[in-house]
Amino acid sequence: MSLLQALPLHKQLLKALEKLSFTDATAVQAQAIPAALAGKDLMVSAQTGSGKTAAFLLPLLHRMLTQDAPNSGTRVLILLPTRELALQTQKHFEQLAAFTYIKCGLIIGGEAFKHQVATLRKNPEVLIATPGRLVEHIEKGTPDFKDLEVLVLDEADRMLDMGFAIDMHTIADSCNKQRQNLLFSATLKHKELGRISATFDNPEFIEVDSHRQQHRHISQQLVLADDIKHKEKLVAALLAEEPARKVFIFCNTRIQCQQLSHFLRYKKFKANCIHGEIPQSERKQIMNQFRQGAIEVLVATDLAARGLDIDDVDLVINFNIAQSGDDHVHRVGRTGRAGQEGKAITLVDGNEWNQMSSIERYLKIRFEHRVVSGLKANYSGPKKLKKSGKAAGPKKKKVDPKKTKTGKKAAKSKPPKKNKIMSGGGDGFEVLRKK
Repeated sequence: MSLLQALPLHKQLLKALEKLSFTDATAVQAQAIPAALAGKDLMVSAQTGSGKTAAFLLPLLHRMLTQDAPNSGTRVLILLPTRELALQTQKHFEQLAAFTYIKCGLIIGGEAFKHQVATLRKNPEVLIATPGRLVEHIEKGTPDFKDLEVLVLDEADRMLDMGFAIDMHTIADSCNKQRQNLLFSATLKHKELGRISATFDNPEFIEVDSHRQQHRHISQQLVLADDIKHKEKLVAALLAEEPARKVFIFCNTRIQCQQLSHFLRYKKFKANCIHGEIPQSERKQIMNQFRQGAIEVLVATDLAARGLDIDDVDLVINFNIAQSGDDHVHRVGRTGRAGQEGKAITLVDGNEWNQMSSIERYLKIRFEHRVVSGLKANYSGPKKLKKSGKAAGPKKKKVDPKKTKTGKKAAKSKPPKKNKIMSGGGDGFEVLRKK
């Protein structure tokens, strides 16, 4: 593994790295930083927790420290899918820029619009933003990106999955065309990413930390369940059994997230929940409480699955199966970070078996089956399995279309006669016809 101190970075950045005790470069940093310093457009596939934030922050800070542009507007725009990830990136930026004069502005939803207008008018050298709110400002003509030197798209696949494709193109179209583009994503297989890369200048593709490599420090278990109420009891029992200080629990809906959080507090666990409809100030407070240990169990929707940097998460529980293999990867990736051991437990009922099987095939692993004492499910899995691991349904008998139930040949039916009164005339009525 290469050393960060050996990279050709400005001395003020090396000083910040030394203060933070960052010495070894991660795989994505070792490959992306030299390429970004060389001015190349990048398409980078790297998982959450791989150190990719520093992989783009360090080269763009180096660029601004070594290339003066005193009369320009905003020089760097960093676009991220969620408020939490934007705030986290702002924190990393301030740490790495601690010994420089460079400041950043923040444009996210949930904050006062007029204060953000004032921020944009100051033309901060670096702007960190979420797509929806930034487009609102662009439509009002507030930002000035004609001098932009670098556009960073972080968690690009997540932004696309959240429906920000049009916003991303709107933002890119408002930027200086002669710019460097740095795109980071969990996967580069997303269809829309191909169209985005076509607008880049001969991009270099970098792929590190595949989803299978990402999970090598995480033991994954499966617990069968009968229904929602049974799952709630299983969660309470698992939390009592596991010696975990910080636990992430993922639900697929906001309502389920709230219900489970209330249930766990009723059971005397230090729990809270986070989802997209909680006000930004409250979400920020909840995340800080979880980081500091005041909250031990955080129930979340997939909003919190990507990018959030929470140290020492011991356990992840999937209350509902994830919608895709990538979503499962990012949920489970909250634990087992930085080489530490982690555990993920997925609760599966009869309606979720096939989706669970698809995720196993995606990861090319089999989850270890676990039974919670006193709470064994009546559901024991499909009676028959296909080679793929999915449930095998009953074979449908082939029916001879030429025969009726009595075994006699079916008589050919004559087409219905047209209703001459309804189909003609000028009273505005017409018979519906097949197209």
